[in-house]
Amino acid sequence: MDEAEARYRKAIQMQPDYAPAFNNLGVAQRAQGQVDEAIRTYQEGLLHSGDYPDLHYNLANALIARGRNAEAAEHLKRALAFAPGSAASHNNLGMALAAEGRLADAVFEFRAAVAADPGSALAHRNLGNALATLGGTAEALASLGRAAELAPGDGAARYDYGSLLLEAGRFGTAEAEFRAALLAEPGNVEAMNNLGIALANQGRLADALVQFEHAVHLKPDFADALKNREMARQALRR
Repeated sequence: MDEAEARYRKAIQMQPDYAPAFNNLGVAQRAQGQVDEAIRTYQEGLLHSGDYPDLHYNLANALIARGRNAEAAEHLKRALAFAPGSAASHNNLGMALAAEGRLADAVFEFRAAVAADPGSALAHRNLGNALATLGGTAEALASLGRAAELAPGDGAARYDYGSLLLEAGRFGTAEAEFRAALLAEPGNVEAMNNLGIALANQGRLADALVQFEHAVHLKPDFADALKNREMARQALRR
């Protein structure tokens, strides 16, 4: 038990209904990787101290980490009852709902997160990915593009945007996004493979083959890259 945890436990002993002490103890436990212990701490805090927004919020995040998304959603709703303008709570509720397959409800929450914090790249990215899954390509591209603009060094954001651009047939712009993704995450074999596809669709087969080769070198069992490499090799032999 570290010093901070001991201090919070002592505070709870002195005042068993003091919600901030339970919350801080749970945060300390999660920081040490003790997710299940943190869940129990947050739950105990709610039992002893009643509703406390931070306990609901942090309990929900710990539950999401354990895949208990339906439970997490209920606690995030309670947190939002106290702080309806919380972009983080709306975003995390959207993630929990999306994990439960409730994409339309997730989109509603992601929109609320973007409205509460227009500068949140994560909220824009989550909204874009949810919209793309639902088939709203144009709006999804706008959201993912905004995420990439807000977080230019975020490899995941650039990759997601590039992937949707690739699906939309915008190969040159997709190429730029995959290159940016690889600059941020040089070992991203999915980005290498998709960059190769974008290049091949621009008629640059030799450059595409280089990307497929890199992807296979890093992940020898990468089926898509293996297939694409063979197709590129055959096309170059003609």
